[in-house]
Amino acid sequence: MCALSLICCICMLPSDTAFTASNAKLVHFPLHVNQHRMAAHSDRHQWFVKTEMFIRTKSFSEIKPHLVAHKQWVAALRAEGQLITSGYRVDADGKPGGGGLMLFAANSYVAAAELVQQDPLILNGCVDWQLNRWIAEVGDIALVDGGSWYSQNGEI
Repeated sequence: MCALSLICCICMLPSDTAFTASNAKLVHFPLHVNQHRMAAHSDRHQWFVKTEMFIRTKSFSEIKPHLVAHKQWVAALRAEGQLITSGYRVDADGKPGGGGLMLFAANSYVAAAELVQQDPLILNGCVDWQLNRWIAEVGDIALVDGGSWYSQNGEI
């Protein structure tokens, strides 16, 4: 059963811009939330964010098979019930190149790091990456199936 919920997020600012009340932009959008998936997220889970950038010493043709494997890996984890989503960042014109972002739940930083190190992009040296715990300050999130990967039947 789905319920209608709202998610509130702060738009990304350039890395050299300090977050202030005057430049904060709040965006509200409706989201159908699967109650079963929300129930899977309990107090013992913590949210983590992996950010990444392709390394410049590999061409996209070298990276592409590992990117496909990464998407299949994330989809398989989701099918197993893991709370995880992955995607890429774009600029103001919608062009990719800002790197990737993966948001997921884990029981601890150690468990999160162990999961991230199974990522085909990391295993094959395709990205420079960083892992951080994310603490929801106002509101929280729930993950649902969707995104361009699903609409493209698992193709890039």
